Amino acid sequence: MSNPVRIGSTTIACDVLVIGGGAAGVAAATAAGRAGVKVVLLERYGFLGGLATTAQVGTICGLYLRDTTGAEATPVGGGFPQEFASRLQPAADTRPVRVVDTGLWVLPYPPPAFAHVADAVVSDAKNVTVILHATVAEAQAEGSRLNQVRALAWNEPLLFRPNAVVDCTGEATAAALAGANAENGGADQAPALVFVLENADPGLAQRGLLEVRRELHWAVENGTLPALCERLSLVPGTGAHGRVAFKLTLLPAEPGRALWQQVTDWERESRALLEPLRQFLVEKVASCRDARLDSVAPQLGVRSGRRMLGRARLADEDVMGTRKFPSGIARGSWPMERWTKSPRPEMTYFAERDYYEIPVDCLRAVELDNVWVAGRCFSATTGAMTSARVIGTALATGWAAGTAAAFQVMGRPVDDAVTAIRQSMEM
Repeated sequence: MSNPVRIGSTTIACDVLVIGGGAAGVAAATAAGRAGVKVVLLERYGFLGGLATTAQVGTICGLYLRDTTGAEATPVGGGFPQEFASRLQPAADTRPVRVVDTGLWVLPYPPPAFAHVADAVVSDAKNVTVILHATVAEAQAEGSRLNQVRALAWNEPLLFRPNAVVDCTGEATAAALAGANAENGGADQAPALVFVLENADPGLAQRGLLEVRRELHWAVENGTLPALCERLSLVPGTGAHGRVAFKLTLLPAEPGRALWQQVTDWERESRALLEPLRQFLVEKVASCRDARLDSVAPQLGVRSGRRMLGRARLADEDVMGTRKFPSGIARGSWPMERWTKSPRPEMTYFAERDYYEIPVDCLRAVELDNVWVAGRCFSATTGAMTSARVIGTALATGWAAGTAAAFQVMGRPVDDAVTAIRQSMEM
């Protein structure tokens, strides 16, 4: 009988442990690294970017003010989100575009370019150790401090002993595992699968999907395609060089169903529809007659999940009233965008050329003094998060959480971190 290979756990100490390498995690790790503390960044995939890359979102929303008359995009603020955008634009050969009729400005990008810029800014920050293919399985607190996190990195067990943690998982995973209260928002929004057709008529994106929706409706009516196929939409800013990105939005989660089970079914259901849908577009839509399937996002774009209950909570009325806070550490400019059972999103707009602020205590766990949360799992009501979940805002909350965690580790007051963050937000 051969001796089994025994795998021991490696212990790693750090000042700030950032969990999740999406937009918020990249911003948090960069902020803490630039502050001079020792940072470890964990990411479950083999590259950075989170849903911006794995779900091929394709546009950064929330960087600019809504403006139906201006000829150019106006940034909602300065700081890291605009720095990231300024590096992404030449890397991706892109610029801001306005969505027709809404006044919303977005920044289109190819996912590989986003991943490249994310990797570059983290590397430039110094002091940041990136660990890819890492999944957190356990987090333990002693009193009011999270002091131990266990993860698997390429199937090797690692034990982390951080002084502070920034949870950018999108599901408040580490905070919840350590005992922080959270609410399950998994059924709040419908997810979507993105796929790209190449060699399509570039004019399709300019004309919108009117011709496609007409054909889809007829196909659903006569039973050629399932009704879910009518939930097809275009990714804003798509169409360059004949590469058109589509979003197939699914139905929201069934109430009371385990989210892990629901996500598995979503992934399988959406991918099973891709071939008949592609074939239909090529055969029935003139603009797609010569098109070929170029890529399919490796992960479903999940728009909502678990949210931490923080020391403050961003509310619907804060968003709609464009409320400003003395402790505001991020600015939100995107409207409430609800994807539910309707084939199109329900958009609720606040005043043009205005923004709301997110107070720092929305990023702080009630029960855990050294845990910060950023991205789409900070403390907010369901409606408020339909606005604040977008990439531009995630970059801002990530930067704030990373800065606050670094200041905390250095023994500096949170108020000093807020002051530094607010100064960076000014143009």
